[in-house]
Amino acid sequence: MIAKAMTIEKMDETGTGLARIAQLAAVDSDGDTYAPGAFSWKEGGGQWVQMIPAHDRRAMPFGKAWLYEKDGWAVADLNLNLDTQAGKDWHAALKFDLAKGRPVQEWSYGFNILDAGFEQREGSRVRVLKRLDVDEISPVLRGAGVGTGTLAIKSAQLKDAAFAPLISQLGDLADALGDDPSCLSVTGIKQLGEIHVAIGKALSRPAEIEAREQAATGAALAGYLKGVARRHLKV
Repeated sequence: MIAKAMTIEKMDETGTGLARIAQLAAVDSDGDTYAPGAFSWKEGGGQWVQMIPAHDRRAMPFGKAWLYEKDGWAVADLNLNLDTQAGKDWHAALKFDLAKGRPVQEWSYGFNILDAGFEQREGSRVRVLKRLDVDEISPVLRGAGVGTGTLAIKSAQLKDAAFAPLISQLGDLADALGDDPSCLSVTGIKQLGEIHVAIGKALSRPAEIEAREQAATGAALAGYLKGVARRHLKV
C-alpha cells in the first residue's frame, strides 16, 4: 500500500466534511501525476473508503468517505460516524484543530496502483497513475512520506497480491534508472537506502519464524500422537 498527503477543507457539526485529495494534472512531490478517471473508474463514478486513525487497520473505523473527481481535482466527502465514541472523539479533535489557529492535523490516504505508466514532461520522467484502488483515509502525525509508507507496510499481510504491485513498481524504477540514472534525486537515493535497510530486516526474520513454526508444529504433532496412543491403550 502507498500513502500520500491530503488536505481537509472543512468539517461541520454533523460530522460531514470535505477533503482535497489531489489535483489531477499536477505533478506532486513524489513525481506522480494522475490521469482523468484514476479515482473515479469504479461503477458510480467514485469509491467508498474507510476512515481509520494513522493507517491502523486493526482500529475501528470512525467514518467513511466518498471519493470522486470534480473540476480537475480528486476530492472526498467525509462522513464521521457520530454514533460511535471514536467518531465523536475525532469530530471534537478535528473541530478544535480547525477552530484554533492554523490547522496542524495532517492526513493521508492509502491506495494500491492498478494501472500506471511513464511519460516525459519538461525533461523529467513522470509516473502517470491511471487507476487507483483507494481503501482508507487517515489522520496522521505527519503526511505521506517514507515513514508513513513503512508503517503501512508493517501492518499489511504480505501475500502475493501485496507483492505484485511492489515488484511492478521496482521494475519500472529499474527501467527508468537504466535509461537515465541521473533522473534519481538526492531524496530518491535516500529513500531507496531506507527501503534497502527495511528489506534486509524483513529477510532476516524468516529463519526465526520458521523455527517457531517448526516448534509449534512439533508440539501439536506430539499432542496428537499422545491422544492416538491413549485411545489404543487398554485401561
